[in-house]
Amino acid sequence: MRSHQCVFIDNKNGAPSLPPPAPLPSLIPYNEGSIRALSRRNRVYVYRDFLLSKFPHKTSSSDTACNILDVAGGRGDLSWILHNIDGINSIIADPRIPNHKSLIKSTEFLLAHPEEAAVRAVEGVVTHQPLAKLLPRLKNNNNCNGQYNLSTPFHLRMHVDDNLVETLKRVFSSDEHLDDERMGIWDEYWHQETCRIEFNKVVYGGTPSADQSQPRTKEIGDAQKRKQQITNSRNAYDTIQSLDYIAGFHPDQATEAAIDLALFLKIPWSVVPCCVFPREFPNRQINDSRVKNHSQLIEYLCTKHEKIRKETLSFVETATAKNVVLYMLSEDYD
Repeated sequence: MRSHQCVFIDNKNGAPSLPPPAPLPSLIPYNEGSIRALSRRNRVYVYRDFLLSKFPHKTSSSDTACNILDVAGGRGDLSWILHNIDGINSIIADPRIPNHKSLIKSTEFLLAHPEEAAVRAVEGVVTHQPLAKLLPRLKNNNNCNGQYNLSTPFHLRMHVDDNLVETLKRVFSSDEHLDDERMGIWDEYWHQETCRIEFNKVVYGGTPSADQSQPRTKEIGDAQKRKQQITNSRNAYDTIQSLDYIAGFHPDQATEAAIDLALFLKIPWSVVPCCVFPREFPNRQINDSRVKNHSQLIEYLCTKHEKIRKETLSFVETATAKNVVLYMLSEDYD
C-alpha cells in the first residue's frame, strides 16, 4: 500500500492541502495551480494499491488468469486500471453502461506528453496524478504502428443483489455441468434480469445524445468487436462460477449482496462501504436498533463472518470520506 502522505491545513479555510511542487527542470511544463493530487478520483488508486498488496497471489502474472468481479463498478475506472495497467481480468457488474472516456483521454494525453507525465508522476505534491506513475506498467500489445492498444474490460450488465445470490444458491454446483432443471432456473433469472435493465440506457456520467452514441475511438471499436458485454445466459453463469475475487469500491446498494456472494462462493473479497440506504434496507439490525449510519453499517456487515477483517485506506482527505475497507483472505475460510 502506498505510504501515507503528509497533509497540511490551509489556515485560511481549513482545507487539506499538499506541499507545493518541488523545483523541476524548466523544460518540463506543469501547472503550478493544480490540485490534482486532492481529486476524489484518486481514491480508486488507493483501493487498487490495497487490493494488490493484500492479494499478491491473486494479482501476480501467471498462466491462469485471475477473474475479479468489480461490483457496482459504475464508470468502470477500477476495472479499466486493473485490466490495462495490471493485466487482470476484472469484470464490471453494473446495470449501467461504463464510461471509460475520461481515463482513455488522460492516458492518451500522458502518452503523448511524456515530460508532463514525468512531472505528474512525482508523489507528495499537488500536481501528482497516480495514473502518470503507473504509465510504465501499462500493458501494451503494440500494433504495427507502435501504438498502445487500450482495451475495455468485460461487463456483466446486471444487479448484484439478494435475487442473484439466492438464485445461485439454487443452481450453483462445483460440477461445471448444469443439468436441465438448474440451467432452466438460471435462464429464467437471466431473462428476468435482462428485461429489468432493458430500458436502462444510462451511461455512467450521463446518457449520450444521438450524435455522441457512436464509437469514435479505436478502444471502443475493439471492445465492441470482442463483445465485452456478456449477454449470453450460460456465459454469465460461467463467468460467475470462475471468479477468484470480489471487489466493491463504494458499491452503494450492492454492498451487502457483494459480501454475501463472496461468502457463498468462499472466495477472497474486499468491500469499501459508503452510503447506508436505511429506507431501502429497513430490516438491517444491530444491537436491536436499525442500521442508520455508516459506523452501524460497518458493525452490521462485520457480523456476517467472524473472520472479517477491517482496515482504513489512506485517502488524502478523510474528514467525510468513507475509507473503511472490509475484507477476507482465502485462509479465512479454513
